[in-house]
Amino acid sequence: MNQLLAVLSAAALATACGPRSTTAIIPSLPGDGDGNVARPPDDPTPAPPDAWTARTDLIKAPAAKPPQAVTLAPIERFTLPNGLQVVVIKSDRLPVVSMQLMVRAGRAEEPLARLGVAELAADLLPKGTRKRDALAIARTIDFVGGNITADAGFEATWVTCTTMTKDARVCLELLPEMVIQPSFTDTEITKAKEQQLAAVSRRLDDAPGLAGAHTQNLLWGDDHVRGWVASAEWIKRLTRADVVAWHKTWFVPANATLAVSGDVDVAKLKKDLTRAFGAWAKAPLPARPKYIGQPIGGVKVRLVDKPGQTQTQIRVAQYGLSHDDSRFFATLVWNYALGGGAFSSRLMKVVRSEGGKTYGASSAFDRNLERGSLIATTSTRTAETVATLELVIGEIAKMHEGGPTDDEVAAAIANLAGSYAMRVAGADDLAGALVTADLHGLSQAYVSDFPLLVGRITREEAAAAAGTVLTPQAFVIVLLGDGDAIAPQLEAAQIPFERVRFDAPIGPQPEVAKVVDDPKLAAAGVKLLEGALAAKGGDKVVALKGLRMTATGTLSAQGQTVAVEFKRVLAPPDRMRMDISLAKQFEVVFAVDGAKGWQQGPAGLVDLPASQLPQLQLQRWVDPELVLTRHREPGAKVQARPSEKLDGKPVDVVQVTSADGARSTRLYLDPVSKMLVAQRYDSGGADTTDRFDDYRDIGGIKVAHRRVSSGGGETSDVTVTTVEIDPAIDAATFAKPTAP
Repeated sequence: MNQLLAVLSAAALATACGPRSTTAIIPSLPGDGDGNVARPPDDPTPAPPDAWTARTDLIKAPAAKPPQAVTLAPIERFTLPNGLQVVVIKSDRLPVVSMQLMVRAGRAEEPLARLGVAELAADLLPKGTRKRDALAIARTIDFVGGNITADAGFEATWVTCTTMTKDARVCLELLPEMVIQPSFTDTEITKAKEQQLAAVSRRLDDAPGLAGAHTQNLLWGDDHVRGWVASAEWIKRLTRADVVAWHKTWFVPANATLAVSGDVDVAKLKKDLTRAFGAWAKAPLPARPKYIGQPIGGVKVRLVDKPGQTQTQIRVAQYGLSHDDSRFFATLVWNYALGGGAFSSRLMKVVRSEGGKTYGASSAFDRNLERGSLIATTSTRTAETVATLELVIGEIAKMHEGGPTDDEVAAAIANLAGSYAMRVAGADDLAGALVTADLHGLSQAYVSDFPLLVGRITREEAAAAAGTVLTPQAFVIVLLGDGDAIAPQLEAAQIPFERVRFDAPIGPQPEVAKVVDDPKLAAAGVKLLEGALAAKGGDKVVALKGLRMTATGTLSAQGQTVAVEFKRVLAPPDRMRMDISLAKQFEVVFAVDGAKGWQQGPAGLVDLPASQLPQLQLQRWVDPELVLTRHREPGAKVQARPSEKLDGKPVDVVQVTSADGARSTRLYLDPVSKMLVAQRYDSGGADTTDRFDDYRDIGGIKVAHRRVSSGGGETSDVTVTTVEIDPAIDAATFAKPTAP
């Protein structure tokens, strides 16, 4: 049921289940709101002169000081007997100790067949070891008021632990235990994969994030790791064996660096670390994968069609440069002038202040060991898409041709060099900077002399770097928004483009398991389904003309739970309506009639976009009152699957797929009662499971009165209160009402 709720108004769910963003929907009047009120007459009296204009005794802002090197806290380096490198930054300013373990393995090392394994492994590290389960780890660190995290990035996996100095022993116990002896239990793997699948599902509603994923794929292509985007199918394929193999391959002492910062006794620390990490055995490392970016010949444009969007996400991207490139510091300077300097940058001034096209515009580039991406980012009203795009491209071309001005260089140096000391003021911040420098093959002097290296850049050097790094004849563009409104603008501007659906998979995808055309398995599956259909009601189910149902329960999403009430009207074969109340405050109605539908809620009355109709058609197809008849549809494919256990009890399993292959579900049947106890299917990228219980006879049809559905980070638990079989249903029930 939660997957039905997912197609509701985003505003209603956001309000009922907690805010997803800081944006609020505020009713407003046309114009400035004073069109029907009397206005005071203009005052002809001139404004008095500004008394501050001629003052000479006002305090002036001091001139920026010349960049200076940062004085680093005492640093000591040593290597443990097993090859683990250690960096210690001693600081007694606070009675705190922080440990940051960096393993040189992240997304960049993932093979395509195990896409997503780095993040999955990182998520599981705090979820259990051979000595403690997830709850025990959480209780141990919470008892001392500490913090422990694990996260996988593109280049590395970071595991951190922070406690008060007096409790440093807790980190000395937990961090090595998590890294050396993770348990990777099936239970925790299932939970972690469900969270990842929920994140994939939410990406479809995250316009900036979705635009970013398409940008990386369009720029780097399907044959480069940077162009790969983890989808639900990739995540579902990951197994415990994959996680164990990943950990065994890359979590090697010689492939890691440990940074310890804070109030520590270095001599004692050496002994403690040697003992704590002594069980981490040496092991060889495999060769790291190498990729070559695809050549960008000219300009490529991808229009990601998300119907109903009122704004367009705009990305202009090209290849960047590596962290150790000789043009790195010069690029920092000219990029600050282009779009990295917030309100002082050219993009912000031209696109926002002068053009009035958007609230913000920026540019940024990756700082990785290998060459990364350089991306200009903005958004705008749909009608202004091409005009805004032209402004962005124009500023990039100007920077390429002439570079920054003297004033822009001075402003960039003052900001970049002046703010640097604050970014490494904390001992843990400095530790992270030192470890990252090591990862990228940079020296300790890079960390201390960063302000000086920025301050040495001249306007000529910045202009030369902009002229060679920027490639205005070879870049990619991603536009994410309402395709029907954007496409005519591109066509009028004679800009060639490819158009893709917003919910289409991005990049290479695994081969999805298909139903095998095995006559024996098909016959066995049909036999099981016919038995289940007979147990449910047989011919009465097949002849069902309509159904009216009400139910109450809860919907849990984003860590919150709200009450939900709904009324469902079903009229086979292709009409359905849902009236839903969330938290007893928000009313949402949606209906579908064949190939069209509508929705009414806090955002008003709107037609359902074509992109949402396949989701609704799936929900209609897997409806528990009718799904046992789907195998009788012409061309449907059926396959008996190996028996499984559900809640420790054996169940028969049958997979049913529609004739066009667009819809498929796996049905779990009780071998004794023959009743449908669960079904599992892919719903909009989310792996969804529906559970059914408490069957009661209603007019000769067995109807489940308890229904629990989970998937996409949401769980609904509802109890059916009333059921009417074959009631009189007015056709107007499904008709779109007249807007008030």
